[in-house]
Amino acid sequence: MTPVDVLAVAAHPDDAEVGCGGVLALTVRDGRSAAILDLTRGELSTSGTVESRDEEAGRAAAVLGVERHSLGLPDGDVGVAPDHTDAVIDALRTFRPRVVLAPYAVEDRHPDHAAAGQLVRRASFLAGVAKRGSGPPHRPVRIYHYQLHHAFTPSLVVDVTPVWDTRTAAIDAYASQFHQYEATRTTAIGGADFRGVLAPRAGALGALVLVTYAQGYYCEGPVGVRALPDLDEAAPDLRTYRAFL
Repeated sequence: MTPVDVLAVAAHPDDAEVGCGGVLALTVRDGRSAAILDLTRGELSTSGTVESRDEEAGRAAAVLGVERHSLGLPDGDVGVAPDHTDAVIDALRTFRPRVVLAPYAVEDRHPDHAAAGQLVRRASFLAGVAKRGSGPPHRPVRIYHYQLHHAFTPSLVVDVTPVWDTRTAAIDAYASQFHQYEATRTTAIGGADFRGVLAPRAGALGALVLVTYAQGYYCEGPVGVRALPDLDEAAPDLRTYRAFL
């Protein structure tokens, strides 16, 4: 593992691709480094096997151009034991990211998702406490939470239109999860209807800032800037819809 600018933490393989794949692709496109840390190997998944999901996760990471590692925590029980926090602390001290992306920590259909967000918040603070664990302390500058199932009002919206095809290709790498035939479909997310909602959801967020596709992120507290973003007419930020004046 090498230090990265952005670390996306996911409860299961494919969570990062669905929730923040666009921002990961943008990060790499812009010459920065990124990695995905899967907390589990998705061993409780109804479809596919651990081995097939490992292969799919590797292909998706290659599409995005990121490193990928798994902590091997128990699927379905993320965050239930103290050593889970220590495992994430060790990973944060190894990757030393400036920014961490994690699932929304308040609520989600899958309990592992919200638990992963809470675990990352706890570990990110404790990773900066020198007397906890081993290795040089490191605390990320910011955690941004991404959306999986549960919708939230975003703190910021990122235009991912330029990398939408890359993000889609990364999701498509998970054939066992998202490309089941209707006659043999075993999960709610396995068919074309689930994949069909991803573009409209990104389109709805994009409409807030007048772009085609966007992803929304939530963060605790204010984001500090050195000047009002919209004052620079030479390089204006995205123009939000006039209804949000």
